[in-house]
Order: sequence, then C-alpha cells, then structure tokens
Amino acid sequence: MNAQSDEQLVDDLRLGLGSAFASLYERYKQGIYSFCLKLSADRFLAEDATHDTFIKMQQNIHTLNDVSVFRSWLYTIARNQVYKLLHKNKSNGRLTDDLVWSDDNPDIALEASEEREIIAQCISALKPEYREVLTLREYEQLSYTEIANITGNSESSVKSRLFKARQALAVKLKPFFKR
Repeated sequence: MNAQSDEQLVDDLRLGLGSAFASLYERYKQGIYSFCLKLSADRFLAEDATHDTFIKMQQNIHTLNDVSVFRSWLYTIARNQVYKLLHKNKSNGRLTDDLVWSDDNPDIALEASEEREIIAQCISALKPEYREVLTLREYEQLSYTEIANITGNSESSVKSRLFKARQALAVKLKPFFKR
C-alpha cells in the first residue's frame, strides 16, 4: 500500500478524518520535536511546543491555502510555538535532556558524547535567529526556500545567517577539534 501524500492527508484532515491527523502526526512528530528541542534547548518546552503545534495544525488547517507548502507551514507553527513558550517561560535555553548512549567501547562512547555536548552547547549559545536557520538546514534538511517561508525572511537573508552561524561555530569549535 502506498503512503498518502501530504496533500491527500491535508484534504482528508479538512474533511474531518481522524486517521489523516494520526498519519500526519506520525510522519512529522519526530522532526517537529527535534526542531523544537534544538531551537529551545529545553526538552519539556520542546514537548509542549510539539503538542501545541499539532493542535494548532488541526485547528487552522482550513487557513492553509497552498497545500504544497504544508511542511513549511507546519514548521512555521512549531517555530512560533517555541518562541511563544520561550517568551512565556523566559527560558534560559539550557538543555536538560538526559539521554543514554550505548556503544561497545565506553571510551569511544564518552568521547562522542563529549563532542556532541560541546557542539550542542555551542549551537545553543548562538542567537536564536542563527540557531534557527542552522537547525532547519542541517538537522531538518529543509531547503533555503522552505526556511525563508518558515522564518519570514528572504532566501538571501537565510543564506547569510547560515554562513555567519557556520563561521561562528567553526571559530568556537576550533579549540576543541584540532583534526
């Protein structure tokens, strides 16, 4: 059985089919959560923002005029929810996620974990507008056009912010990674 396209699922959701909501949720929940976590650096805020994103999606699906931009529209909602919750909570943006990594070699696992933590800390130290475009491009693999639609900026602005974010990260990470 072929998976339905986003366009088909959006049409079904507009008709009130709960299965369409469930399918869209399953398709996008991990990406939206990951984006919210990287943007907020707060596991609980990311969970709330993800939940709120899908509620807003269902409530406002009728306002989506061009179904072909559904993905960008959904990420825009997620972005807005994160900023709304950050503003509401006045979060300091520190990551409190206690993930457990498994690996056959504890030394390699520890080194990889330390590298990820260093990178995560440097990314979370970026200004939100730089962290946002970097996360959307590098982690969510969105196009410049999609990022521009989500952030409300021009593609050239997105490219400029990405360039600056990458440069800043390279400078900040250089002392840690001399390879």
